[in-house]
Amino acid sequence: MNKMDLNMMTQTAPDEDKKPKGLLGAITRVVVFAAPIAVLVGVIALVILLGVLKPRAEEKADDPHPPAVQVAVAHSRPTTLTLTSQGEARPRVEATLAAQVAGRMVWVSPKFVEGGAFTEGEVMARIDAADYQLAVVRSRSQVAQAQEALAREEAEAELARQDWQALGRGDPPPLAVREPQLAQAHASLAAAEAGLRSAELDLNRASIRAPFTGRIRERRANVGDYVGPGSPVAVMFSTDTMEIRLPLTDADLRSMRIPVGFTASSSNPGPVAHITNMMGGRLVTWDGRLVRTEASVDARTRLIYGTVEVRSPFAATNTTPLAPGMFVNVRLEGSGSETLVAAPRSALKRNEFVYVVTTDNTIDVRQVTPAQTTADEVLFREGVADGERVIVSHIASPHQGTRVTPIDRAPAQETADESAEPQLDIRQ
Repeated sequence: MNKMDLNMMTQTAPDEDKKPKGLLGAITRVVVFAAPIAVLVGVIALVILLGVLKPRAEEKADDPHPPAVQVAVAHSRPTTLTLTSQGEARPRVEATLAAQVAGRMVWVSPKFVEGGAFTEGEVMARIDAADYQLAVVRSRSQVAQAQEALAREEAEAELARQDWQALGRGDPPPLAVREPQLAQAHASLAAAEAGLRSAELDLNRASIRAPFTGRIRERRANVGDYVGPGSPVAVMFSTDTMEIRLPLTDADLRSMRIPVGFTASSSNPGPVAHITNMMGGRLVTWDGRLVRTEASVDARTRLIYGTVEVRSPFAATNTTPLAPGMFVNVRLEGSGSETLVAAPRSALKRNEFVYVVTTDNTIDVRQVTPAQTTADEVLFREGVADGERVIVSHIASPHQGTRVTPIDRAPAQETADESAEPQLDIRQ
């Protein structure tokens, strides 16, 4: 045995002496392994004990209390339906004034300026008419010559007829009594007279006249300019009627009871229109009528356009003329008063439902079509009756027959709603 083996035996012996021996060692090992299990078993027992000893909720035999909802009473009243839209004013008639003959402009009217007013038939400009005056003189000379030739042929034809009758040979042939020559003389006179009328017409067209009563929008020629047939000299518009093209929805037409493709007539002149615009810090108004609606629906916007006419927009009775290009507000009024049922705006749910509280405090879900919706209230022709209670507060998951506890709207809130200033109509 070498020295290394002796050292190893010497180090191992003390370690073995440190381990517990006998019964004490066995108990120690059991405690070490059993302690975690005992802790786990104790925790489980404690949880079970707490579950057994916790207080239990008492079961109530009564039904749950119905949810409280705020209700308002719908009232019927005579109403004239209105709707508001916007549009741009434009003239009903607008034309480009053009020269009909060629020549140099030698004179223009003082009214021939942007914004100038004129009447129908008034001379706005003149073209140099010297050539056309000479053409009239030549045409008159040709007419005189044709008249003289016709008179000569008529005399010769009469002499030829008398000579034939003197021969006593019956009915004369056309050539014998110069009928072809006489017809040619008549045709020459007609052509000469037509030439004279054409020359006189060209001379008259040298004066450029207004085709209607209106205003100048744009001047495109002036004194000294050479113009030819068809050359534009001005853009003008009529002032007898101004039109406003309005975008309308299907609900708007339904509320006004106007069909697509409507045209005003003596029996149905169309809804009255009140046009307003802010100018210079004050409100300016005009009166008109909706005279027609287009017969098609815009494929992009799903809108139907109507036309409002304003007669005599530049009349002195108007505070301010309704000029082309003005962007105005238009309020249309229904054809007459009708009895509608009014309810607060909050009574309309999802724009198509109303929850009516019946006499036994259950919900009656109704799908309705409002006649008109404003910022404060909604009006019905049908679907809601006078005196019925409608839910105006929020309610979660309403169903047909759900029982509720109705609470009347506070009187102070109703008074505030009634005293509020009227709001502009909004679209559905």
